[in-house]
Amino acid sequence: MMALDIGGANIKAAHIVGAGTAMHAWSHPFALWQSPGDLVRELAVVCGHAGAFDQMLVTMTAELCDCFATKREGVEHVLGAVDTVAAGRQVQVWSTNAGFMTPAQAHAHPWACAAGNWHALATLIARVFNDETVVLVDTGSTTTDIITLDHGDVRAVGLADAQRLASSELVYIGAARTPLCALGPSVQLIGTTYGVMAEHFATSADVFVLTGDCEEQPNCNDTADGRPLSRRCAAARVLRMIGADLELMAMNEAQALAHVFAISMRDRLAGAITRVIDVRMIDRIILSGSGAFLAQRAADRALPSVTQTHFADLFGKSASHAACAVALLALADHDATCRFMARRDRRGFCDVTSGDHTADTER
Repeated sequence: MMALDIGGANIKAAHIVGAGTAMHAWSHPFALWQSPGDLVRELAVVCGHAGAFDQMLVTMTAELCDCFATKREGVEHVLGAVDTVAAGRQVQVWSTNAGFMTPAQAHAHPWACAAGNWHALATLIARVFNDETVVLVDTGSTTTDIITLDHGDVRAVGLADAQRLASSELVYIGAARTPLCALGPSVQLIGTTYGVMAEHFATSADVFVLTGDCEEQPNCNDTADGRPLSRRCAAARVLRMIGADLELMAMNEAQALAHVFAISMRDRLAGAITRVIDVRMIDRIILSGSGAFLAQRAADRALPSVTQTHFADLFGKSASHAACAVALLALADHDATCRFMARRDRRGFCDVTSGDHTADTER
């Protein structure tokens, strides 16, 4: 089986290998909003890494891209591309109200399939930790999902994006693509309060390169100014947020400013976690996504005494970066779900590899 989580900036994929005792999981960068007509080609590239498979499982968030006039148009575009690449293979699409459905059903109920990836992951975690009250905090490159799971049931207040934004179950803070101007209106650096420029000068990727949470990527130019994702270029971008540069301020000041932005992101997520759980007693927090380190800091602040479990410790690091795609595989394969449940307290119980074509960091 091949599972795809098709987003606007990345395509996450997972593929069961052999008899299902191992899987590959990876993330493939693709700016769909810039080239929606290339989706078929990019999906073919992703599927080409998997080898043979006879079934495709799909979830998506790409329908939100502003290259589409409506979410319905976006869902139909994604489903059309999947149909082309599937080439006659069976396709199942995840929905937030009925689980897996056929492509025909998905076309008829596009809003049930729109932005449904979080629900697939939440459903899997709820089944695995079905004897506890759990909060799932999944931080990716762009957003964070915060979902309460109660003894096997997903207890989300909202299902659609607008509802989830209102309930704080969806927060537009991620570990790579968040524009720092969204963290204004001001920041305090070494005793001085600066207004934050309302310009797309820097992103959270720059922050976490400077804090050391993410590695430099000298060959990556997917940045606000098109320059490399190196420490020096990241410092210049972050300083530009307060009208400075590396001739006006030093590298250590850029690093200090990055920490200020990092704390702002942590605190906003911690506040959202507090609002979502309300007065519930929580047994465990599950942390996942390429930004799990940020999710952990927010959880430490919001619920410092609650047990934490990393998705990466259960399923592997690359699986955590493609957690929603991995969840689709587990939900479609009952035996796999049973294995996950039986061995949930063991580290590394499932051999999940990224493969040579995979980047360990998500953009």
